[in-house]
Amino acid sequence: MYVSKCLVLFVEGDTEVEFYKHVISNARKKRANGRFDINIEYKNIKGVGGFKNIALRKFIKDIKPKYEEGCEFFVALCRDTDVFELSPKPPIEWNEVEADLKKNGVQEVIHIKARHSIEDWFLFDLDGIISFLRLSKKTKVSGRNGYDKLKKLFKMANTEVCL
Repeated sequence: MYVSKCLVLFVEGDTEVEFYKHVISNARKKRANGRFDINIEYKNIKGVGGFKNIALRKFIKDIKPKYEEGCEFFVALCRDTDVFELSPKPPIEWNEVEADLKKNGVQEVIHIKARHSIEDWFLFDLDGIISFLRLSKKTKVSGRNGYDKLKKLFKMANTEVCL
């Protein structure tokens, strides 16, 4: 029996879904045939709490039945670290999340951590963001974190943002 591979990326929000779609798209372009022999699912679990409450449920009810038998599942838990850095007791026990997924048929769980938040990563291309928003190259960015800075930039450009 042929076994296909399925990669499931659980992410915290719409911004991350788009980010990881572009990462995968760019990786595909590097391949000779432009393809991966793998099924890829992107699931927004709407915040860090979703890793504890929603990810397993989405895997069991939405993803696993879609592929029936014959799929080897790999799950990537893509998260920001900012929520965990200041908390004396982390809000999520990652070992439990991983164990629950494995008990339900996941072959391997990968942890992808954006230090501090993915919005901070985006700011590494500040010139590109300012250009995309058609703001002046002299635009100053301010805010207490990447999320606030991006939100202000989008507001300056009179553009609605879904971060």
